[in-house]
Amino acid sequence: MVENNSTFKKVAVLGAGVMGAQIAGHLANAGIPSLCFDLNEELANNGVDGLLKLKPKPLYKKSNIKLIERCTYDNDIARISECDWVIEVIAERLDWKHDLFKKVIPHLAKNAILTSNTSGLALELMSEVMPEDVKKRFFNTHFFNPPRYMKLVEVISSEHTNPKLVEKMVDFLENVLGKGVVFAKDTTNFIANRIGVYGMMQTIASAQKYGLSIEMVDKLTGSLIGRAKSATFRTADVVGLDTLVHVANNSYENCPDDEEREVFNIPKSLQGLIDRGSLGSKTKEGFYKKVGKDILSLDFDTLKYTPQVKKKLVGIKIAKGHSDLKERLRAIVAAEDVAGEFIWDIFSAALLYSANRMAEIAEDVANVDRAMRWGFGWEIGPFEIWDALGFDYVCDRIEASGRKLPQWIKQMRADGKREFYEKTAGIPSAYYATDGFRKIEEKSGEINLAKLKAEGHEIYKNWCSSLIDIGDGVLVLEFHSVLQPEFNPIDGSILDGIQVALQTVQKGGFKGLIVGHQGAHFSAGANLHFILGLCKVGKFDEIGMISKAFQDVGQAMRFAPFPVIAAPHSVCLGGGFEVVGAADKIVASAELYCGAVEVGVGLIPGAGGNLRVLMNFYDQMTGGYKNGWNTSAGAFPPVMKAFETVGFAAVSMSAYEAIKMGYLKPTDVVVIPDSQRLPRAKAEILKMAENYAPPVMREDLYLPGEGGRLAIESTVEAFLKGGKISEHDAKIARKHAFVLTGGDVGYLEPVSEQKLLDLEREVFVELAQEPLSQARMAFMLKTGKPLRN
Repeated sequence: MVENNSTFKKVAVLGAGVMGAQIAGHLANAGIPSLCFDLNEELANNGVDGLLKLKPKPLYKKSNIKLIERCTYDNDIARISECDWVIEVIAERLDWKHDLFKKVIPHLAKNAILTSNTSGLALELMSEVMPEDVKKRFFNTHFFNPPRYMKLVEVISSEHTNPKLVEKMVDFLENVLGKGVVFAKDTTNFIANRIGVYGMMQTIASAQKYGLSIEMVDKLTGSLIGRAKSATFRTADVVGLDTLVHVANNSYENCPDDEEREVFNIPKSLQGLIDRGSLGSKTKEGFYKKVGKDILSLDFDTLKYTPQVKKKLVGIKIAKGHSDLKERLRAIVAAEDVAGEFIWDIFSAALLYSANRMAEIAEDVANVDRAMRWGFGWEIGPFEIWDALGFDYVCDRIEASGRKLPQWIKQMRADGKREFYEKTAGIPSAYYATDGFRKIEEKSGEINLAKLKAEGHEIYKNWCSSLIDIGDGVLVLEFHSVLQPEFNPIDGSILDGIQVALQTVQKGGFKGLIVGHQGAHFSAGANLHFILGLCKVGKFDEIGMISKAFQDVGQAMRFAPFPVIAAPHSVCLGGGFEVVGAADKIVASAELYCGAVEVGVGLIPGAGGNLRVLMNFYDQMTGGYKNGWNTSAGAFPPVMKAFETVGFAAVSMSAYEAIKMGYLKPTDVVVIPDSQRLPRAKAEILKMAENYAPPVMREDLYLPGEGGRLAIESTVEAFLKGGKISEHDAKIARKHAFVLTGGDVGYLEPVSEQKLLDLEREVFVELAQEPLSQARMAFMLKTGKPLRN
C-alpha cells in the first residue's frame, strides 16, 4: 500500500474535466483524498466516473476512486476550508478564472496554498483579483496530460509568492506524487509547450518542404531519434489537434518579438482539419484515420486519407546500425539523403530556438532539457542533443546555413567551452546563460548508480551487468545490456552477474543484495533472438540447459543466506519477471508493467515463472505456508488463477495490478516516486538482515492433479469451439495446465518446487520444437507484436 506521509491531507480540485479529474485521480493513487468540484452534479459525476473508462488508466486500482468526493460550487463551496491545497483546473479563460477565484478565496483556509494548472496564462494577470495575503500563497503547478504518466510539473511563481510554500509544494510533487519539477519563468507557454509545440509546428513545415508523408515523418521522429514512439503526428492526434492549435496560437498572439513567430502560424492543412472537426483520436480522425483494420494517413495537399506507403531511406538504415542513441543521432544528421536533411532541419531549428529562448523561459539548460524529457517524452533534451552531436559541429553548421547564434553561445565558444554539461571531480554542472556553470544539486537520500560507479564503487562488471557497493553493506546488481540497453534482455551475461553477486555478498560479508537499476526498463524478457537461433539449428538440449541454468540461478537467489530484494520498474516481462519473482521481497515502482508473456511467443515460462505465480496465489488464497499448505480452500482455485494470469499473458498496468495478478505479493512494497525505489530497497535489506533466515524449500505443494487438469482443459475446449483461440493456443494451454496441476501426480499428492520446475522446463523445450511456436517467436522479433497462428 502507498504510504501517505504527505503534509497535504486533503486537496480541492476546481474543475472535474478530463485534466482536473485525472489530477484528483493521481492524488488518490498517492492516498490523498480530494474534493473534485464542478458547476453541477452531472459534470462532477461524469468527470470522476470517467476515470474508470479512460485509457491509459488514470488509477492504479479502481478502488482509489473512493478517495474522490464529487462537489458543486453551489452546494459545497464552504468545504474548501477543509483543504490545505486548492488547485484550479478550468478552461483557459481569464475571466472565468477571475470569477472562480473571487468565489473561492473567501473560503480558503488561512494557510492553504492556491495554485493554477494553466498552460500559458500569466500569474500576474490571474492574481489581479486576489488580496495580497492570497498572492503570497498563489503560484502555478502545471501538470502535463495524462498526469499519472507524464512526469513533468512546471512550477511558476511570482515576486509575491512565499518561496517556502513553493518548497513545500515541490517536496510534495516530487516525493509523494513522483513528479519531476521544472522551474519556469512566467512567460507564454512556459518551457515545454513553448519548445515542444515549436518543434511540432516546425516538423509539419519541414515535412511539407521535403515532401515527406505523415507516416514517414513519424517513422523518422519517433524512437529512432529518442522521441516517444507516437512520434509527431500520432502524438498530435492523441493530444488533440485543437489543443495543439490552442497552444500554437497562444505563442503566435502573445509573443510578437519572437523571431520564429511565423512558425506558430497555423498551416492550411492543420486549419483544414480543425475546420471540418477532425481533431484527432477523440473524433476518430486527425492526421490518421482508422478504416476497418487499416490505418490511413492524411495527404497534406488534398486533406484526404490514403493508404500508408512504406519507403526505405538510407539515413534510417544507417541510423539503425547504432544501438547507442547519441551515435545514432550523429549518424542520421550526417546521412546524405532526405532523411538526414530532414532530421538536421528539425534538429537545428529546435536547438537554435531553445538557445534563443533560454534566458527568457528558464534559468539554465538543465531545466529546459528536463522539461522536454519529462513533458514530451524525449530521451535527451535539446542541449543534451547539442552536446551529443558535438558543440562545434552544430554551431558551425548553423552558421554555415546563414543563421546567427545567440550571444551567449558565442561567448561560450570564446571562453573555450565546448559542452553544456560538464563534471568536475565527478560532480555534474550545467551551463547558465548568465554566469556559466553551476553545480546540479542532487536530492538528499537518493542513490545515483552512475555517480557511484564514476567514484569507484563498481566492484564487478561484465557485458550486461555491474555490481555496485552503495554503502552500509548493501550491493546493487545493475543491468546494462550491451545489445539492447533500453530493454535489458536476460542472457548468460546477466545470469553470470547474478551468480557473481550472490557469491560476493556471502564471501565479502555484505548484508544483502538489490537487483535493480536506473535504466529505461527493468527487462523485457529473455534473449528471444538467441533462443530462436538455437531452435533453427535443432539445439533443443541446449535450450533445456539454458532453462535449467536460469531456474538454478533463481533458486539460488531465493535460498540465499541473506536478503535479496528485487527493485523492478517500468517494463518487467517474461524472464525479467522470473528474476524478480525469485527475490525475497520486491520494492516496485508504482508504474510497473509486469507479466509472464511467454504464451505470446508460443512458449510457457521456463525459468520458474509458473512456480512463482502459483506460490503467490497460494499465499493470497490459502493463508500462506505454515507447516504445509492450508488446503481447506481447495487446491484448484490458486492453480486456476495462475493459469488465467500466465495462460493469457496478462500484463499489469501498475504494481497494484501486479499484486492482483499474482506477480507480486501483498507484502511487497510499492513506491510512487521512482527515485525512492533503490533507497527503500536498501532500507528493507538493512531491516531484514538483522535476524535473517532464508525460506525453506517447499516439498509439499498440493496440486489438483488430473482432475484439475481436465477441468482447465474443458475451459480450453470451450474457447476453441467458440473461435476465441487457435488450435496451437489450445495445445499450449493443455501443456501449461499439465505443469500447473502437477503433471501425473494424484489429487493432493505433495509436489516439490523442483518437480514443478522440471515440469515447466520439459514443456518449455517441447514447445520450442513446435514450428508454429517458432513462427510466433520470429514474428515477435520482427514486428514486436504477437502472432495468433
